[in-house]
Amino acid sequence: MSKRILLVLLMAMPVLASAKGKVVPLPESAGAALNGKSVVVTRHEKASFTAMTAGKATFALLGAGAMIVAGNKIVADNNIADPADVLEQELVPAVIKHYGMQLKEGPAPVIKASKPKDIAASQKDVDYILDVQSAGWMFAYYPTSWDTYWIGYTGHVQLIDRASGKQLADAFCNANTNKHPVSPTKDAMLANNAQLLKDVTHGLGWNCVQLLSKEEFRLPDGVAPATPAEFADPLTAFAQKKGGAAPAASTN
Repeated sequence: MSKRILLVLLMAMPVLASAKGKVVPLPESAGAALNGKSVVVTRHEKASFTAMTAGKATFALLGAGAMIVAGNKIVADNNIADPADVLEQELVPAVIKHYGMQLKEGPAPVIKASKPKDIAASQKDVDYILDVQSAGWMFAYYPTSWDTYWIGYTGHVQLIDRASGKQLADAFCNANTNKHPVSPTKDAMLANNAQLLKDVTHGLGWNCVQLLSKEEFRLPDGVAPATPAEFADPLTAFAQKKGGAAPAASTN
């Protein structure tokens, strides 16, 4: 098995959303200093989507490349939105409002830099940078049931002091359906222009909004918006709509 496939499999965590790696929460002293300061939101190109099917996983390195090609095609063909959009649209305004910051007007610049100091150097005329990106997203088959799948997403948000290039807050959020009782087939995920896959990935973005608002930015209850009902548990809603019957098996 290739290192790429192994890294993808490591996303399979036993909870719906959890912090991945060490969380650097915003210190209270740093939070108090944010009031009235200017901030810009930066984004990155949409991360590659990995479509892990049993057939492609068999071929190690060549299979890993094929899974990314197949996944990106699914995203492009069905116009699936980047879950980081949810972080920008829902988490970021809550953080800015709570800490009294002033958002720089205009579309969020899309940058290539990844290290905090390089991100800081890419911007000017602001005090802080809220960098938002998707670190990875995917679906993968279950080893014990090759025709059914779980869906995963990892988001990354960091707050950077532009002048020093220092991270004030940093966290990855790993959200997935690996332990969900409903396991859709590939056909079910991609039916109707991949509506179920769209709903689940969007819902996983919302899971990261809730997690990062608490663990990274220490927002009090009620500050971050609540997850809309339609994205709280799309898989259960899908199963109920189907009357609890398992969808037809897919060909990988």
